[in-house]
Amino acid sequence: MKTLNGKTAVVTGAAMGMGKCIAGMLLGEGCKVALLDVNPQTLAETKAAFSELGPCEAFVCDVSDRQAVYATAKAVKASLGEVSILINNAGIVRAGALLDLEDTAIEKMININLTAMFWTCKAYLPDMVARNEGHVVNMASAGGILAIPNLSAYCASKFGVIGLSDALRQEMAKNKTKVGVTYVCPNTVNTGMFDGSKMVAGTVLLQAENVAAEIIKAIKKNRAMVAVPNLPVKIATPLTKLLLPIKLMDLLNRLLGMWGANDTWTGRKTAEKGA
Repeated sequence: MKTLNGKTAVVTGAAMGMGKCIAGMLLGEGCKVALLDVNPQTLAETKAAFSELGPCEAFVCDVSDRQAVYATAKAVKASLGEVSILINNAGIVRAGALLDLEDTAIEKMININLTAMFWTCKAYLPDMVARNEGHVVNMASAGGILAIPNLSAYCASKFGVIGLSDALRQEMAKNKTKVGVTYVCPNTVNTGMFDGSKMVAGTVLLQAENVAAEIIKAIKKNRAMVAVPNLPVKIATPLTKLLLPIKLMDLLNRLLGMWGANDTWTGRKTAEKGA
């Protein structure tokens, strides 16, 4: 089992929601934490709130800006030392039918939710590989396993996160590098991203603290996947997709309320609607 005490961690989208929760838990484990976010005011408030928990520094960074990611990585290393843990948490959502989504909204979701992870991995992985230790956590979603209407770009980005994570994990293993890679697939979490949406039959709104605790466990135990709740997301959903004909799967999704779940989505009351 990995020990986290004394390690330097980077958390993107750290100013609020899931990122803030994970960052707080990493500080509790004895990590030094670099808090990355695009929102300067909220980021400063989070850093102030964490000031007594342990060493942390705030870095304003738009992770969809490749050059900004690379420049921030240099600043993090100079301030907190070489990074051992990368939490790719930053994400946004905009629900709506594909034909109603603005082009800019689609580009932004793909760039922040998926493409940015390539830049952060390229920025922080080389030092991990050189030291032969480290861990990358990529936030995906249950929506990266089962797509539903009105979330086309969001689901596409999260399907991509799983593909990136699986490929990267195997690359690390192929090269005999002791760098772990984990992707995380929770159902809806109470971070505000899906405010206004309806819960699907048989599901409950997850608490960010519970999901974050599972992520910390996964890093320590080098697990490839975190699914919350585990049985429905990791086993039942993929198995049902495999066994049922597509028309029956569509019917099941409709009967469970997935087709209309996001018709009333409003999202968090911020410009970014982020994680």
